[in-house]
Amino acid sequence: MSFCEQIKKRFIRLSRGQRKVAQFTIDNPNVIATHIASDVGKLIGVSESTVIRFCYAMELSGFSELQEKIRADLMGQEEKVEQSHPLISKRNVNLLNEVMNRDVASILNTINIINEEQFDRAIKLLHESECLYVLGLRQSSPSANFLTCTLSNYRRKVKQIQPLVENIVQQINSMEENALLFVIALEHKADDVLTITKMAKNRKAKVVVITHSCISSIRDNADVLLTVGSQKSALAETITAAHSLIHALVEGMVAQNKKQYTNFQKVNEQLGSNSLYTEKSLYI
Repeated sequence: MSFCEQIKKRFIRLSRGQRKVAQFTIDNPNVIATHIASDVGKLIGVSESTVIRFCYAMELSGFSELQEKIRADLMGQEEKVEQSHPLISKRNVNLLNEVMNRDVASILNTINIINEEQFDRAIKLLHESECLYVLGLRQSSPSANFLTCTLSNYRRKVKQIQPLVENIVQQINSMEENALLFVIALEHKADDVLTITKMAKNRKAKVVVITHSCISSIRDNADVLLTVGSQKSALAETITAAHSLIHALVEGMVAQNKKQYTNFQKVNEQLGSNSLYTEKSLYI
């Protein structure tokens, strides 16, 4: 029996305030796993002491043990996640509404679980980094390409690491000290990405990670870890949430020095227009 199921069994015996904590825990396990007790209390609208009393009512030693129980639940859910899209096997006359509403739900869940301090730190690292490397393997590769192209509109020295093994090793080994490695790892298995982040940390690079899980093994090598989607989201919905988060991060970076970034964007667009004009003239 999962811990959330245990909460449901004891729900009726809890006080009114404790029931609020219980329901929030069931609905938002990622938040419980990644936030401190006082922050959880603020999100629910109860005191920190109510959160702690809920832990005691569940026969736990405190909030840390609650987090351990919830993380164990989340790990168990990850193992059961089906890779197939849930809509493939059934006809749905409201397919457009169904798919887009689930994308919206994935984005809304991301808003709830993102730690604002981590988000702000990611923006600061994007703004202050001299050289920025972007990594995304397999199904995360299109998201890495989206981030690379978006950042390249506003700043210099943005490089997307190519997926070939020899290229990865060479690029990581040539990485400047204090460079920033931005990793997008949305798949459930990411052992190779874990190895690459370790190599980057050995080069004294900063590492920002967007991942599908707050308990990802990559978190130990990350200076900033941002979680998107939910445990029940299909990969396509998680990717949608990741792109929305990327958009917010880039907007935040630009806001650090709007004049600098908009000037670079204008020059970049002008160079692109001149290049296109030159290419066309070759065929006249």
